[in-house]
Amino acid sequence: MTKIFGSVLRMLFDLIGNYGLTIIVFTIIIRIILFPLSIQQRKSMEVQKKLNPQVQELQKKYAKDPQTLNAKTMELYKENKYNPLSGCLPMLVQIPVIWSLFSVFRNAHVYIPEEALNQAFLWLPNLIAPDTLSNILPAAEVFTKVPGVLPIIAALFTYLTSKRAQQQTAAATAASGQKGPNMSAMTVMFPIMILIFGASYSAGLILYWAVSNIIQFLQDLLIARMVEKENVS
Repeated sequence: MTKIFGSVLRMLFDLIGNYGLTIIVFTIIIRIILFPLSIQQRKSMEVQKKLNPQVQELQKKYAKDPQTLNAKTMELYKENKYNPLSGCLPMLVQIPVIWSLFSVFRNAHVYIPEEALNQAFLWLPNLIAPDTLSNILPAAEVFTKVPGVLPIIAALFTYLTSKRAQQQTAAATAASGQKGPNMSAMTVMFPIMILIFGASYSAGLILYWAVSNIIQFLQDLLIARMVEKENVS
């Protein structure tokens, strides 16, 4: 999979001629490909929310008979054509994709000419070195280890997308009276990690992550409106 993504990245670069723009276009294509999975995941959560009150009633009715409870719950899911694993599947599918993409951008020199990697892009002198505040405040050497604009943007939208995912999961489990996994700590810690690592990872990799999370955030808003319209109709 890594070689396939690397080949696509090189093909796009040959067409565009600028590595920074290539990353942005490449990221947009990846998010478009993954968009149907995001829709499926959200729809699955909406079905879960609708079924949770009925599941809760079954839990009360068969509290002392776990075997019957399980059978009745599966029967309810089957009648509504709901697979409990359908919400997790899109996420599981994306994991190898994400790891492959990280491998591609960590080893971009394998696919992209070195002179292109050293091209300036926006405020960045190149996309190989990390983006630190020294890129916009070059006179202050103390900022060479401080995360720059890209890591800040990446961390911000990582937080926003994680927060929305946490809220959606909480809403899907609340009606059943069950407590979903407590993701509050990870919702905060993961963006902080992105911010810190952003000061040491290549700017090209952080550019991909920032653009990907911006698009995902916008996609989540779009999916929410789509689902809302379907529920109204």
